[in-house]
Amino acid sequence: MTRVDADIEALKEFHAALIRFRDAQREVAARGGQEVEAARASLAERAGHWRSVLEQRQAELDVCRRRAAQAPAMDDEVDCAGYVHAVAEAEQRLEQIRRWQQRVEEEASVFVGVAGRFRNLLENDLPRTQAHLSALITRLEAARGVQSPGS
Repeated sequence: MTRVDADIEALKEFHAALIRFRDAQREVAARGGQEVEAARASLAERAGHWRSVLEQRQAELDVCRRRAAQAPAMDDEVDCAGYVHAVAEAEQRLEQIRRWQQRVEEEASVFVGVAGRFRNLLENDLPRTQAHLSALITRLEAARGVQSPGS
């Protein structure tokens, strides 16, 4: 195998590697987007759960307070402190989730910008490079064919 043949083979292998790279990176970018959506969905589910818990605990507190308002007439003292604490806990959990949602949205915004630029490279720049490399390989193969056997 001549040096030109080896160079052409190396360029062909490089071209094939570029194709594999592009395909692999498309998958990576897609998985990144899927992970962002999974995080959003998970946080939305948790937020829904804690909103429901908060509503339930608030309703229980309201019932307790109504009973406490009637307690003087019933000679029973009603302590609603546990319900107040439970409502506060649910509010705190919901606020934590909202902060995480905000953070995920901020990071997702950055990711979308970077991923968009990366996809642009994969979909526009890399194919142009591959086409240029293919043309170069074709020209080298054509040049190899016209070379004299002794060169």
